[in-house]
Amino acid sequence: MTQEKASTRNRKKQPEPAAEAERMAKSNPAARAVKDDGKTESAKKAAKAPGSGKNSDGAKAPSNSASKGKSVKPLPRDFLMDVAAHVRDAVRPAVRDARGREIVGSASSGDATFKLDQIAEKALLTYLRRCDQPVAYYSEDAGYTTFSSGPPQYLLVVDPVDGSRAAKSGFESCVVSVAATRVIERPQLGDVDNACVMEIAGDRIFYAERGKGSRIYRENSSSFSRPKPSTNTDLEMVSWSMTVPARPAELVFPTAARLIDLTSLKGGFFACNSTSFSLTRLLTNQLDACVDFANRFYRDIPEAVQDQFINAGRGIVLGMAPYDLAASLLIAEEAGCVVTDAYGDRLDEVLMLDSTVSNHRSLIAAANPELHEKLMQFFDTRIQQFEVLLERRAALAQG
Repeated sequence: MTQEKASTRNRKKQPEPAAEAERMAKSNPAARAVKDDGKTESAKKAAKAPGSGKNSDGAKAPSNSASKGKSVKPLPRDFLMDVAAHVRDAVRPAVRDARGREIVGSASSGDATFKLDQIAEKALLTYLRRCDQPVAYYSEDAGYTTFSSGPPQYLLVVDPVDGSRAAKSGFESCVVSVAATRVIERPQLGDVDNACVMEIAGDRIFYAERGKGSRIYRENSSSFSRPKPSTNTDLEMVSWSMTVPARPAELVFPTAARLIDLTSLKGGFFACNSTSFSLTRLLTNQLDACVDFANRFYRDIPEAVQDQFINAGRGIVLGMAPYDLAASLLIAEEAGCVVTDAYGDRLDEVLMLDSTVSNHRSLIAAANPELHEKLMQFFDTRIQQFEVLLERRAALAQG
């Protein structure tokens, strides 16, 4: 392997032209394109250090942006839960009856908007219009919206149905995701103050406030339990999920094939359609890990794989936009889980409202640091191997 390929883990290409990012920034004043991840070498080393989510004394360390620009108290927990519950109650009958499959439009990301998504978005708008709170909100379908007569103090980042494909088929792997931060010019994922992820088919509610840990509530109950992330570090015993919608199957499954074979008997492999659902399963000890590494291929070798991504997305490039994990990222990290991109870098500095292709991200998440490092080593090696092969194929195809 060449020296250049050996450094792939620290190399991030931006495949999309600046023109698209500029267009999105103009249409949404709260969003700006990411031209460079901007991390210093010291920040990268700290992010990759074993147990980087904890202080030297073993206590959980706050995220990088925990105190940045904080001038107002976080929105009340009950308010975030009320927002989520209003959406859940509106869509739950359709989920239980496996209804709402009709495609009624496209979201700002280009993803399909199902009838179920439309029901959820309408319920969200109705609630926020009458709640009389100084909030603006951002969602995949509605973009950036404000309701208050004066300047809003808070921003809600809402995915009304994360896991729409599962929801419309009546499966349980779908949630309502609500993240809250202060209104600031360029909010990043590390600016989320508190967050709520609520099951639609089930009765669990996951809540976290930055620096105060995560809790798991039950519907119609004021009591809560603490997360119990897995301590398993044996790869053969790992239960894990991989996000697959619009990710080229001919790339992601061969890359993960050896781990799928290793874990499928004593552990478990699941193909999942919801990042937030998968991340919250780390708190319940249902999963040891979840991954979505396809975007690393697109960043590293866009010329070689772009056609595959466009084909998988039925004409457009789709991937994990920041709003996909705005809430669940905080909840998972506050529970002590380790969440990075497929380069091993933390996601705190990712712009939260930019859903352009250039700001899509990858994900390697694990219930504990040792398992995360093992998964990073596995996927880093496999991705580099496939990138060498793909670049050779592309060169041969060009003559």
